[in-house]
Amino acid sequence: MCRFFVVDIPTYQPVGNVQVSPNSGRRTFISDVDDLIKPQMHMMFDSLENAFLFYQRYAKAGGFTARKGTQYEPRKGVIHNKWFVCSKEGTKPLKAIDSTQEAGNSNVNSKSKITRRVPSIRTGCEACIQVKLTPDNLYVVYYFEESHNHSFVAEYERYLLPENRSMNYVQEEAVNALSATNVGPVRAFNIMRTLYGGFYKVGATKVDFKNFKRDLNRYIAEYDADMVIKRLRRKKEFMPNFSMEYLTTADGVLRALFWADSDTKRNFNIFGDVVSFDATYRRNKYNMMFVPFTGVDNHYRNVTLGAAIIGDETAETYSWLLNAFRQAFGRAPPVIVTDQDPAMRKAIQDT
Repeated sequence: MCRFFVVDIPTYQPVGNVQVSPNSGRRTFISDVDDLIKPQMHMMFDSLENAFLFYQRYAKAGGFTARKGTQYEPRKGVIHNKWFVCSKEGTKPLKAIDSTQEAGNSNVNSKSKITRRVPSIRTGCEACIQVKLTPDNLYVVYYFEESHNHSFVAEYERYLLPENRSMNYVQEEAVNALSATNVGPVRAFNIMRTLYGGFYKVGATKVDFKNFKRDLNRYIAEYDADMVIKRLRRKKEFMPNFSMEYLTTADGVLRALFWADSDTKRNFNIFGDVVSFDATYRRNKYNMMFVPFTGVDNHYRNVTLGAAIIGDETAETYSWLLNAFRQAFGRAPPVIVTDQDPAMRKAIQDT
């Protein structure tokens, strides 16, 4: 006999005080917060920043987020009126995006389509406060609208609001350190969640961890070539048998880089009779190619004899690379196996 059990699923209850208009039936929501943290008419602030912090505190307690709105600035540097609004204020129109132009196609006859990549969270909410400058250089609240046209975030989910989410220094350092061991930001977040004892105790989300790692990579991307050169120079300073050479353009852009350590030099002394020398087909995001120097040991397995990255496949670059190889190992390889690239063949003949 099969038995069915009925489970009562709790229905969603709106957060805040709900008011229904008797004429239109329109529902509005008012935050249920203490009057001590609620904006009041004629309330005074000594700066716009303090006024916004007060409204943010009120929004955090009420279950919504606040942002800075428009302002009236008759003279540069002097703001006479300022609006602080709910984050759902206003609307965002659909934006026409020409997908062919994004793909790099400049054909004017191509069809364009209207897309919306991220849905808008704005609902045209009119909740806000407005402050104006007084003759005493203070800001006074002269308008306050506390009714929202949307419900609020429940208390157990308010840690997800942007104002309540932030990564501290320890978490940022942990993400940076774990990335050095190939641990991504999502796994770093899961580690933090376990250590802290829950999602809400971390103080940030997986998206915040991924965004931090993305911003960190963007910052490093501007200086990664300098970081690589400095790291290899430091190795050359403290490792006597480490060799590195690099070549830059007139603008200081890295053009070629070669390096070899003690293991590759030992491999060359033993298995360096025949060296394979060729550039990879694919380029990295900096439009540079990887060039490995490879030999074969007595078990017919490939061994690395050196490595380089180059920005172009000209005879000049290959000549510089072969000279750097000869300076690092003290001699040129007796036999070089490569493809039929004319620039590479000319460089081998010249060196």
